[in-house]
Amino acid sequence: MSDWQERITRETAPAIRAEHELRYRLAAPLIRTSAVWADLGCGNGLAALAGLGDSRPGHLVLVDLDASAVADAAGELAAEQVSQISGDLSDVKSLREIDQTLLGTQGQRVVTCFEVVEHLGTFIPLLEWARKLAADGAATFVISVPNDAFWSVENPYHESRWGQGAFEELALLLPEERTLMRQVSLSGSALVDWEATRERHDLVAEVGGEGTVATHFIAAFGPRHGELHRAAMAAQTEQLEQRRWERQRESNLALAEALVREQRETIRSQREDLESLIAQFDEWRAYIHELEGELGRPLSGQQP
Repeated sequence: MSDWQERITRETAPAIRAEHELRYRLAAPLIRTSAVWADLGCGNGLAALAGLGDSRPGHLVLVDLDASAVADAAGELAAEQVSQISGDLSDVKSLREIDQTLLGTQGQRVVTCFEVVEHLGTFIPLLEWARKLAADGAATFVISVPNDAFWSVENPYHESRWGQGAFEELALLLPEERTLMRQVSLSGSALVDWEATRERHDLVAEVGGEGTVATHFIAAFGPRHGELHRAAMAAQTEQLEQRRWERQRESNLALAEALVREQRETIRSQREDLESLIAQFDEWRAYIHELEGELGRPLSGQQP
């Protein structure tokens, strides 16, 4: 079933897991060479674990609205020191707590915030806080938002919708020294021997050019933004798992549509029953008024 909240799990479609993993791989060189890394909207940590492997800073600051997700991420992303913060990134009080924890460690600092901004009721407090830290040289930020024009499906958990125009407006609010990127989707295939022996290939992927449509937009700003390098990643999608995920999604959609049809039919039947009862009531009222008229009594249900 599609997780509209975009929590990555081991059951998430392989292609979507690869998208999330690539973003962490993008930030990995900064993360590994920093004294402290904060992951805002960390979820359960699975995507970060896949993208970073075993190499991580000594101090992690894991932040999510869901305290249980933060605890899961802390278990996945073991480090010498792990600060767990459950808070709302649109709330100044929560940002102040993150700020104190982040600045409590000396050295290079990096903050990732992937697929979070669109879930916030307002992202202005987060943006102002990030800009200040970046301007002071205190931290480097790497953030991403989805291209809703690409997905063309309204997510009920998104508080704001993003396209190229909206992202360009956001970029105007960022420091002039920044790195902007587009993340695009790849498709491919591979040949293996009959026994499907596990092996690794260095691929050449032609990307970009006219007609390129981004799945996500990425912005980095702060003292080390220029160290980010463009990259591509291809993952074996395990077609059985991918198709099972797609079939499950189709099944859930079919069940939802069937439920809607059933509810509509129920409403239609109830409306017909109500209209029938109203008609019967009108007939009885007319009959009673007729009797009351013959008896010379005032008509019931009417103001004197």
